[in-house]
Amino acid sequence: MRCLASLTLALLALEAALALAPAPAMCPELSSSEEDACTVSCNSDESCPRGTKCCPRSPCSRSCMVPFIAPAQKAGRCPHVQAPLISAPCLESNECSRDDQCADNRKCCLSACAMRCLEPEEPLQ
Repeated sequence: MRCLASLTLALLALEAALALAPAPAMCPELSSSEEDACTVSCNSDESCPRGTKCCPRSPCSRSCMVPFIAPAQKAGRCPHVQAPLISAPCLESNECSRDDQCADNRKCCLSACAMRCLEPEEPLQ
């Protein structure tokens, strides 16, 4: 009974934190090491218990998971990238997927064909 009360309080605290958070709730990133059969336990966030989201677990499966709160984006905007004139396969791999994965004031931006941590341009006044 004590465990159930603790779980209820934890879920209420999570619900309050999600309601007050200005940043969106995001699904955790996929883990390449996860072995998951192609099972679909949800189709949308509405089919999940309150405080959870319907998230991809693998390319062919989805399940209800507790989301994390996305960190605020860093100031500035990503530099403009000139599109290549010749289409070629991208040989680069992504360095980041969110601004908080970049050091100092660098932002996670598209550079040629992959995501890189780059110095931002100043925001327009």
